Amino acid sequence: MKRRFLAASLTVFLALAAMGITGGSVLKAEAAQTFERVDFISGVVIANELNMRTGPSTKHSIIQVLKKNKWVNVLSKIGDWYVVYDPDTDKVGCVARQYLMDGETFKKQMDSGTPATPKPPAATPAPSPSVPKTTGELSPEEQQLLTLINNERAKGGLPALQADMELMRVARTKANDMVQNNYFSHYSPTYGSPFDMMRQFGISFKAAAENIAGNSTIQGAVSAWMNSSGHKANIMNASYNYTGIGIARSNKYGYVFVQMFIKK
Repeated sequence: MKRRFLAASLTVFLALAAMGITGGSVLKAEAAQTFERVDFISGVVIANELNMRTGPSTKHSIIQVLKKNKWVNVLSKIGDWYVVYDPDTDKVGCVARQYLMDGETFKKQMDSGTPATPKPPAATPAPSPSVPKTTGELSPEEQQLLTLINNERAKGGLPALQADMELMRVARTKANDMVQNNYFSHYSPTYGSPFDMMRQFGISFKAAAENIAGNSTIQGAVSAWMNSSGHKANIMNASYNYTGIGIARSNKYGYVFVQMFIKK
């Protein structure tokens, strides 16, 4: 029986080499630039038209043009640019910060007398009551995956990732959400982007990333990640020191795997 596997990676750090939700676009950044956390989730375009580009400068090509009052999810900041996700087109890109307003500030201005606020994308509802209970222990499957990942890091002379139990809760929830809602994407119809989701669960981070996979075995998932440059870069990133792992049974793949990485 042929094994089925699928994998995708999403990262926000010194460089975004490949993002599984770009719809074919590749977002790159110069190594000297750093992606920083932002304190809000949604933003609104305040220019008549705003170019979404493949990187944080006007030298990068335009992915699409966002219209005034368009709501987007804000993933991170890099210099004078925001990295944003448009759930309507399933694309990620960079926009100039001066033309995007914090969604909460925008709503307050609208409530003070300006015309009605455009409805934001339904990307970040509160976590559902069916969130898996967090225990102080990893399951045998989760421990096996963590051991395999740390073995790969050890080969590169990197310290082992530590399991963060609150991040474990997030990753477990994401894996179950993918199976229950029959999707394979970094962007959840329930929780939004991985970064939105982490914030909803109260996770603090300086940098973050996510790998996902569909595979019949744990070893197969790790091998698929290590054979992909984007996934391997997340696993072998020395800056990440904590991880969360979620594994859910899937009729389609055998198992769905979610591994989240953070730097505290």
